[in-house]
Amino acid sequence: MSTRTVAGVDFRSVRRSYVVVGVAATFAALVGLAFLGSSEVHPHPVRTTWGLAALVAWVLPLLLAPLAYLAVAGDRARGTVTYHLGLPNSRAAYFRGKYVTRAAVAVATTLLGVAVAVAVALATYEHAPDPGRFLALGALSAAFALAMVGIFLAVSASVASRSRAMVGVVGAYFLLSAFWIGPLPALNLDTALDAVAALTGVAIPESTRAVIGALSPAGAYFNLLPELVWADAPGQYDVFAQFADVPDYLGYEPWFNAAVLAAWTVGAPLVGYLRFRSAELG
Repeated sequence: MSTRTVAGVDFRSVRRSYVVVGVAATFAALVGLAFLGSSEVHPHPVRTTWGLAALVAWVLPLLLAPLAYLAVAGDRARGTVTYHLGLPNSRAAYFRGKYVTRAAVAVATTLLGVAVAVAVALATYEHAPDPGRFLALGALSAAFALAMVGIFLAVSASVASRSRAMVGVVGAYFLLSAFWIGPLPALNLDTALDAVAALTGVAIPESTRAVIGALSPAGAYFNLLPELVWADAPGQYDVFAQFADVPDYLGYEPWFNAAVLAAWTVGAPLVGYLRFRSAELG
């Protein structure tokens, strides 16, 4: 069984699932409502990409999680993984096929949301959307979605039960997105670093905080937005002014954040496959 065959069988299976339609429709609806609601307030669509980035970082992974956490763990729990892996099939082809389908759904959902944003902006905003900004936003958001779905699939391939897969995926989402760069001051990375500094009596330099903050997919995603999407944004929006004098720290360097995002996108599925390759499936 080749990767293409596994992906084809898996795609036909998920295509019939209402979950896939629900994920894509829900994300597109949220994006459409966000842009429609802001059209009367902000004449430039780029201002609303601030909210769209938050939807991508905090809501999109939650919508994709149900599609990914059972990708491999579900087959192992049902016992059907031994059928899929009957000779001459390989574990590598099986894992690649599963990744291809989940990654395709993640990218398609992300790009659908950005396309809806552009369509609503064209119809309702005073100024037309900047094609370059939205192309960059779509590519960057798709890369983030790939990183997160790769992490979720790695979790699914590393455990043998549905419950462990669900707990692992939710934990990965909370740690790498909601906690790392989340909106809750009482429960985020900065608060944790402040607690460590208070307990140890050692001040953590801002440059070190910047590097730590960039080490999750969500952190790297947010650090790349000012350079790729919000650079030279219309000056009347105060929300973008905070990026005018960003310190020259390694954690804010675009190349560093791009490398972090690429490392998660490639590294997470690789770790998942290595765990799956040696797993006891019987």
